[in-house]
Amino acid sequence: MVDFLLGSLAALVTVPLLAWIIVYWLTRKITRHKKRSFLFATDVTTFFLIVSVMFALYTIWGNAFLWPIIIIILLMIIGITFIYWKQDKDIGLPKIIKTAWRLNFLLFSSGYLVLCVYGLIFRVIDL
Repeated sequence: MVDFLLGSLAALVTVPLLAWIIVYWLTRKITRHKKRSFLFATDVTTFFLIVSVMFALYTIWGNAFLWPIIIIILLMIIGITFIYWKQDKDIGLPKIIKTAWRLNFLLFSSGYLVLCVYGLIFRVIDL
């Protein structure tokens, strides 16, 4: 049972799109709300994307780059806070964290795609 769970977790980290599809499908069946299901699946998949990018960086260059990833996330939170402050909007921590988390989804999904293409190209060249 433990091997199955670890294998499933490894598959979701390796292919985060699979995680998004599974979470979206399950929440869509439970809640019957497309928008809520989409946003919840996006929120859950962000974690898998961050871990996937970290492992892709480790596989390609031999370093996980954990601290730069943490710094990027923190700088994004600082930037969003600054933007809300300049727009004279309410600076609520949950709203800032949610916005940063969803922007991280876009950032890390783009990073995941770029690293996959980069890794494939350079693996083919090395053959």
